[in-house]
Amino acid sequence: MTRLRALTLTLLFLVSLGLAACEEAPPTVVNRRDAKAPPGDGQTGEVCVLVRNRTPFTITGRVQLKTRERTSFRLSRNARTKICLVGTLYGQDTVSLVVTNFMTMPLFSCYVRFDQSIDIYARPHPDGGWLYNAPCA
Repeated sequence: MTRLRALTLTLLFLVSLGLAACEEAPPTVVNRRDAKAPPGDGQTGEVCVLVRNRTPFTITGRVQLKTRERTSFRLSRNARTKICLVGTLYGQDTVSLVVTNFMTMPLFSCYVRFDQSIDIYARPHPDGGWLYNAPCA
């Protein structure tokens, strides 16, 4: 009987701990996350974009086309890379840009015109964390 009671108390503790965690306020740092692509079809063929890291730290991310061709990048501070893919662009001739953390979880995403350089910026948020920005369409 003692084992059953100890197990019951442990389960109640874990459930109450989980409910208490649900009451925490969500983080105040909010980065842009575009869910819908611009409407229409873009050009088809080889697409090259220049990605430049303007943040004070190393970033990782990926560039993707509408036809699901994609490539990942890792850029040190003030570094740049030219990314070329073959496929179809999203509407308004855009590519999908996603900035990720080291576990490839998205932090920021938007659609960027392929015919301009993609400069990624970050500034510290007063409540902690970073706010990202790029030349989104």
